[in-house]
Amino acid sequence: MLTGEMVRVRVVKKAVVPSFIGTDNARHLQRAETLVNLMHRALEESWTRGSIESQVRDICGMDVDHKITKGMAKLLLDKGDFETRSPISPAELRWAVFSEAAKLGPIDRHPSTTGRNTAQDVLALVAKDLGCTSEDVAGGMYADLKDHQVLSEAKLPKPDGLLHRYNTALVQSVLLKASHIRVVFTQPNPKYVRQIMRYLKFYQLMYRIERKGSDIVIELDGPQSLLKLSTRYGMQLANFFPAILLQPGAWTMEAEVLWGKKRKFKKTLSLDSTLGLKSHYRDTGTWTSRTETWFKERFEKLDSDWSMEPGEPIDLGGQSLMVPDLTFRNGNRVGHMEIVGFWRGKHLQKRLAALPDNVILAVSSKLKGETGAMSKALEKRVIRFAEVIPPAKVIAQLERCAQ
Repeated sequence: MLTGEMVRVRVVKKAVVPSFIGTDNARHLQRAETLVNLMHRALEESWTRGSIESQVRDICGMDVDHKITKGMAKLLLDKGDFETRSPISPAELRWAVFSEAAKLGPIDRHPSTTGRNTAQDVLALVAKDLGCTSEDVAGGMYADLKDHQVLSEAKLPKPDGLLHRYNTALVQSVLLKASHIRVVFTQPNPKYVRQIMRYLKFYQLMYRIERKGSDIVIELDGPQSLLKLSTRYGMQLANFFPAILLQPGAWTMEAEVLWGKKRKFKKTLSLDSTLGLKSHYRDTGTWTSRTETWFKERFEKLDSDWSMEPGEPIDLGGQSLMVPDLTFRNGNRVGHMEIVGFWRGKHLQKRLAALPDNVILAVSSKLKGETGAMSKALEKRVIRFAEVIPPAKVIAQLERCAQ
């Protein structure tokens, strides 16, 4: 993700317009290639984060578009895994070195004619005790600091892929300030409707989906609509955006963003499928959340007359559509369960009021953004859980509400 000072956008009246870069621009491709090669070298030679950032600063010093270079470098660093390399924990190593230095008395930084011990002597003694080299001790003393951590692994894109990733990241950074988002998919393939819904559930977003003629419309609450957990939710929403780009057909997106240092000004971000934005995500296939997996494992161990199957689409009337996570059957009786991600009291109340009585919602107490009063009738259709959804409670709810 790009940090605030790296985001390049223009404000034109009431619109926020990202300053996308040309993905076939020779100068940008050359700069991307330089940065990707730098990261490959850093990986081969086990550079520290501080060394990589120092090299990036040198490159930026020769570039007039330093914001773009810094942004691309940030995206590459985010793709890397950094580790702490030290013979023992750095805190313990520092204690060992300072304790040894105290025992030896006054220490000279460099060899001298005084005959006193030097810092190198201290390192050598500690290294001997630990069975390593003096260089290992010197490098490991502060290895827990971010700048001293070593690049151990990185999944690096090709230069043109980095340019596409940069354009996507610009949009993601703006969406962190969104209060509401509306996405319209024109005549989407049903397979991709299921896929986009899997991503919505994966990122635990607050959404409403409906069918308008042959189109699918998704309304999303933005992070600025939450009183709590807005930063965490904002990252989830930003991470969801590349899933929209997986859609092969036409789509449009309009987001209301709260702009300015104090988020006082309402602006609009408008995007569509003609912009050439590309996703770096792969098709998620039949992804299932851990919460759903854990529930299924426990449900199948119960001796129950209820069977469980993937959620079947529910026509809510008025061209609205819902695809729950799971559908349950017992003879002719049918019930459904939806596992909710981030939530607010008002959001749940509106959601339940629009759903059939045989739909129950499982909500996590850890993803609560705002509480709110709820009628007893609606509360009966909500199952609250901390880590695992209790199957016995679900069956009890199904017995009450299944149709």
